Amino acid sequence: MIMLFFQLVAKGQTEAEAKLDTTDITIGDQINLQLSFTGPSDVKVAWPALSDTIVTNVEVVDRTGIDTVPSGDGVNHYIQNLTVTSFDSGYYAIPPFRFNYRIKGDTTLHFVETAPLLLGVHTVEVDTTKAFKDIKMPIAAPYTLREALPWIALGLAIILIGYLLFYYFKKKKRDEPVFKSAKPKLPPHQIALDALETLKFKKLWQNGKVKEYHTELTDILRTYISERFGIHALEMTTDEIVESFEPVTVNEQAKAKLKDIFVLADLVKFAKAQPLPVENDLSLNNAIDFVKETMHIQQPVAGTGNSDLENDSTPKPDNAPVKSEVEGEGDKINDDKEERKKELKDV
Repeated sequence: MIMLFFQLVAKGQTEAEAKLDTTDITIGDQINLQLSFTGPSDVKVAWPALSDTIVTNVEVVDRTGIDTVPSGDGVNHYIQNLTVTSFDSGYYAIPPFRFNYRIKGDTTLHFVETAPLLLGVHTVEVDTTKAFKDIKMPIAAPYTLREALPWIALGLAIILIGYLLFYYFKKKKRDEPVFKSAKPKLPPHQIALDALETLKFKKLWQNGKVKEYHTELTDILRTYISERFGIHALEMTTDEIVESFEPVTVNEQAKAKLKDIFVLADLVKFAKAQPLPVENDLSLNNAIDFVKETMHIQQPVAGTGNSDLENDSTPKPDNAPVKSEVEGEGDKINDDKEERKKELKDV
């Protein structure tokens, strides 16, 4: 009798409820269905299993967790909210929800049910007296930068491809290589010999530009001496250049040729001398000889005077004196050389 009394007391404190926000909705509307269970805190309750559909055409869209709200008198309230909807008109009976529970110290399975509910789903009322209206088109959303980036990239790619094609056909038309490979820097003697060869084909003195001819000739030699021996020949006078070669182990014939070139150039530039055609060619040939006879000195001069420089003692074909390139004039140059030097000194 005592146990039955406590069971009746527990049942009196146990309650289940299902409640809708409204019992009438329009197709597609979403409403809240609240399930709740109230019982002693020591009662273990089994929540009803719910699928995505409560009854036919009544669907569960979303659900919350089960919240426990304790009260001060040893009773707990358990609440869960369901979001339901329906897409078909009519009246739908929602059956009772069953909550099973056990009382502490009792092996008997008890249950409590909610009251049934009725949900009415209605269609949208249409006024047939009015004319039908066309469906509104979707509102156009503005473009974002993320959507425009592929088109920007495509445009840049087209521009780049167009430029590359233009560059390719331009080079092809001019018969030039599309990609120029970096050429290694030529040694000073090669640069000087190429410049002297170019000067020869310019035919400056033949066209009356004697001063320009000797100026360019000495500039080529000054640049060669500066890069090959470390002598600042571009800033020196003729005498200073000649003196700077005193400690250099260069044969006297090469030094004499270098001096003759600069002396004749000074006379042309500052004394307005007019050398003979043979002398003009002789200066060019002497310059070529000087470059070839000094190109194999192994150590450059540091500043204007290091006496420990050595010539390459190994015989090389390029060390041989270069013969005059003016056909038929070689003998005449050698015969008149000393006589012309005396005349230039007198001038």
